[in-house]
Amino acid sequence: MSTAPHPTARGLLAWMQQHHSRLRELMGQEATDSDDLSPAGEPAIRAQLRFVAEALAANAAPGQASELEDFSAHLAQRMDEAAESMDDVFEQLEDATAFEAESQFGATISDDEAMVGMLERRLRVDFAIQAFLEALDRARPDRAPIRAATLIWWKDNARHLAHTIFTIDRAAKQAEIDRGGSDAVASPAVVNQIGQAAMLQGHIKFLIEALAQNI
Repeated sequence: MSTAPHPTARGLLAWMQQHHSRLRELMGQEATDSDDLSPAGEPAIRAQLRFVAEALAANAAPGQASELEDFSAHLAQRMDEAAESMDDVFEQLEDATAFEAESQFGATISDDEAMVGMLERRLRVDFAIQAFLEALDRARPDRAPIRAATLIWWKDNARHLAHTIFTIDRAAKQAEIDRGGSDAVASPAVVNQIGQAAMLQGHIKFLIEALAQNI
């Protein structure tokens, strides 16, 4: 994958940066009445994907604007409906995540609570993105399906996702150090919070790039 973002991705990311206050608003809405306020919890995932949907609608070509605006307006319902029919996808992702973890770290990985928690969060993000893509296809029945093509591109460029997450994580840690000195990232809890945020933000940024190839 080229390190230069696709032109469509650049436009979407620029819009999202300009409207970052809207993401904070969505985060607040999703966090209402939720006990999970972690940086990669369900409310954060939902808010980020709502933000992606709004970016798609705001930057749509004239022929796609109406359907993408409708998709954005009804995203929660559309994603829930898609997820209900994707039990097999969740099981496949769960098996793949477990296999990858055991291949890298050994069978005892299940005894590491921190690692298990991280893998479960990544699994939730991966499944939510698949549900988002399935919902997008259902919202645009007269257009070529986008989910399969997007996932193929995603798989072919998976190494860049890891690099994207690492870059975001490193930049966030450096920002903390710049504000509070080297001790600012000495706490495992702080490192965990930064890591969760970087993982989700990296997936969202990568989703934008993947969508740009096919939208």
